[in-house]
Amino acid sequence: MSNKLIIQNLECVREDKIIFKRLSCDVESNQTMLIRGKNGSGKTSLLRTIAGYISKYNGSILFNDNDLQVNTELLSDFRFVGQKNSLKENLTVQQNIELWQLIYHTKNNVSEILDLLDIKMLLNKDIDSLSDGQKKLISLFRLLISKAKVWLLDEPLVFLDTNKIKLLENIILQHNQSEGITLYSSNNDIDLKYDLLINMDDYAVL
Repeated sequence: MSNKLIIQNLECVREDKIIFKRLSCDVESNQTMLIRGKNGSGKTSLLRTIAGYISKYNGSILFNDNDLQVNTELLSDFRFVGQKNSLKENLTVQQNIELWQLIYHTKNNVSEILDLLDIKMLLNKDIDSLSDGQKKLISLFRLLISKAKVWLLDEPLVFLDTNKIKLLENIILQHNQSEGITLYSSNNDIDLKYDLLINMDDYAVL
């Protein structure tokens, strides 16, 4: 089944301040959308709003014709990975993985994903002992082990070298080809392949 995300006349409000307004776009299965814009233009706020972390907004966000403000259970189909990666710093990589398996009720082939990301040697290390680049790879593991249909990635290229950026591009391609949708923000000079582009400067209230 193909999937479709429709955003209509979206206006995001944080602490009674309008961050951006009048934003509309459609994204379908097998598509990647790049979100550009100056710092403070609302890139992260847009992703967090779609993910359900920011509930105060005007307009509508529809997923397969269902309003996410009404059908909040559909937010389980969305996975947000921010710049802080949302890792349990006091646990090992292995313990983080086991926790995600419980949360997502999945028995995905862990060994296969570890090999893909080349992080098997990190399993027994505490998260807080890892480099920023290694933490980014562990956060990608969380994406792969989940069954989310929509990936929302905030500055995913930060701390990744050229080879890992190419790996991420291939991972996103495989996700999209399996009826997935990907939205990512970036101010990096290197972009992943994308089908659609939104410039938040056109909608920001600065």
